[in-house]
This record gives sequence, C-alpha cells and structure tokens, in this order.
Amino acid sequence: MDYKFEASARQDTGRNAMRALRKSGMVPAVIYGLDKPKSITCSARSLTNLMQDEAVFSKVITISLEGKTRQAILRDVQRHPLRREILHVDFQEISEDQEISTAVPLHFVGAELAPGVKLNHGIFNAIENQIAVHCLPKNLPEFIEADVSHLQIGGSIHLGEIAPPSGVRFDEIVRGNDPALAVISEAAAAVEEEVKQEEAAPAESEAATNADTTAT
Repeated sequence: MDYKFEASARQDTGRNAMRALRKSGMVPAVIYGLDKPKSITCSARSLTNLMQDEAVFSKVITISLEGKTRQAILRDVQRHPLRREILHVDFQEISEDQEISTAVPLHFVGAELAPGVKLNHGIFNAIENQIAVHCLPKNLPEFIEADVSHLQIGGSIHLGEIAPPSGVRFDEIVRGNDPALAVISEAAAAVEEEVKQEEAAPAESEAATNADTTAT
C-alpha cells in the first residue's frame, strides 16, 4: 500500500465550511508536531484507502503539502457514530532523527497450539491488542509478535517476555514501569462451564426420560 497523499491548506475552520468540505469528498484535518498546528484538507477516498490497513497507525505517511513533503504518523480519526464516515483526522509531523512514541498492533502466534487451549478448553484474553513503542521512524514496526504457544490455563505473558525488534523499546519500559506488566492472559472458566453444561444436558435428558418411563 502507498502511504502517501496530497493535502491542501485551509483557512476557514468554521462548522459550515467543514460540512461543505465533507460534501465535496474532502476531510478536514490538522497536522502538528515540528511547527505550529496547521489546518489542512485531505481526500476522503485517500484516507479511506489508508484505513483498510490495521497497521495504519504504525506507518509513516508522506503528505504533500504546499510544495513540500512531510513525514507524519496518524494520531486520531473521528468518525460519524452511525455512518462511520471519516469526519476529522489528526496527524503528527515527525523528523527522521527524532524518536517517536506510538502504538502498534500485537499479533499472537501459536494460540491454537497452547496447552491451555488445545488440551484444557481455555480461551485467550488479550488484555491489550496493541502496544506502545518508542523508536526512530525508520525502525517503526508494522506489528509486534507475541508467542503464546506455551500458555497454560491461568498463565500470562508479561511485557518483559516480549522481545521488541532492533532499535525499538516499549514505552512502559522507557517510562520505568514494571516489565512484569501482564499483556496476555488465558482463562478457562467460561469455556469449562459451557463444557460442563453440555455434558450435563444429555444426563439430565436421560434422567427425565427414565422418570417419564417409570411414571408410565
């Protein structure tokens, strides 16, 4: 996917002006970071195409604006609550030699092989489905993998057990927080209860049948 598009500066930020922009197929946005915030306009189609990728928030996007190209990351997307159309977008301009902090998706590997799932009817409970990282733009990963193939019932994976790619640090670690912070856990109670109910149902049915026969 091509993570670049053209944008135009806009002067009128009033509500009526923004409605008119959206009707014309454009989306109001703002870019901030290296300079004072600037109001811009982007193509709704271009933004919609970008949103097709789950990793869009962890991609460096090239924005052509006023004859210059700017590198940015997507910070926020506001959507209509019913129609889900994009109403407004926030971009943060970045520099290639300055570290950034942003969230990237967590991909869980080996879930179907985990003993807690395969042998004990467990289910995964991903406390987080993304993780904040700290790195230079060139090192920004599309996602972080976490191997869960060894998880037992009641087990968990902590932040310190996930290895970030080269040049990448986890924000929680940068801020000095506990690497024992759990990000993935596995629970069995809900599934085990369902299994018990399924096993109990035939027995109850058989008991009821026997009772009916005896009564007859």
